[in-house]
Amino acid sequence: MAKVPTPEQVESMMVEKMGELPESLNSAKAMDPRFLVEQAMSSKFSVQDENNPFDPKTSMLLALAVALTKGSEECMREQTKMLKKMGVTKEELSFLVRIVKHSNSSSLMGNAKSIFDTFLS
Repeated sequence: MAKVPTPEQVESMMVEKMGELPESLNSAKAMDPRFLVEQAMSSKFSVQDENNPFDPKTSMLLALAVALTKGSEECMREQTKMLKKMGVTKEELSFLVRIVKHSNSSSLMGNAKSIFDTFLS
């Protein structure tokens, strides 16, 4: 069984990867340093999983799309920094925004179905 890293080890790895620990994780660390380990383990079993069928850049683009949908400024900023290091292009980011915009618009129409159906019945 793999040894679970310490919060200090996780923080060091995150700072190496991202340049700094995101503000939210600094706050979480102040409350309970084990949050850093939980965050790292979540990443290990999703984005970084060896069975992940997506390459790292695609995985990060998916994560950015979710952050954009959720409106998470900090996540968008950190993921964009990492994607920039991975060589993402402005065209790729522009299309990501267009796809998310379309998906949100389509979702809104699906949500409005009950309004339309109720009014027309």
